[in-house]
Amino acid sequence: MKIIIAIAILALIGLTGIIVNNRIIGKKNQIKQAFGSIEIYLKKRFDLIPNLIAMLNKYLAHEKETLLKITELRRAVEKASGANEKIKASNELTHIISGLNINVENYPGLKADKQFTNIEHELSDIEDQISAARRAYNAAVTSYNNTIEMFPASIIAGIRKDQPGTLLEIPKAEQKEINVNQFLNS
Repeated sequence: MKIIIAIAILALIGLTGIIVNNRIIGKKNQIKQAFGSIEIYLKKRFDLIPNLIAMLNKYLAHEKETLLKITELRRAVEKASGANEKIKASNELTHIISGLNINVENYPGLKADKQFTNIEHELSDIEDQISAARRAYNAAVTSYNNTIEMFPASIIAGIRKDQPGTLLEIPKAEQKEINVNQFLNS
């Protein structure tokens, strides 16, 4: 009888360990999936930037230096390897784009151009999607961190040597959406 109880207890402990281990793996995969979404939206944004630059080049020859810097930063973001490196480069790009100082009133053709309006709308949508993807990523990281820090998962996480994930923290100065009208009308 004692052997059966001991076997049942060991089986319960083993089953609990397997369930917790699988839950930790699931949480890690949610983080990877959430970061993948961020990368997709950043790529969409970077794919739009050449269209914006081409459109602006038609009207803004004197802003060439800034437009070249935007192109250079876009390449830097694409070449970035780690999650935090990509986010940092993306934030620099956002900062440069938002600092572009163009007066649309001086370019009535640009203001009336349907393609420009479409690009402006797409940029706004992508910024919203990036923001939502960042929130989803942070939620996945928080869920994972909670899982590996709570008992009994903390025991399994310790055995697996799992480390807490890092939340994406965007500096307040760089949290603004790209608003093409805002930087074009200043």
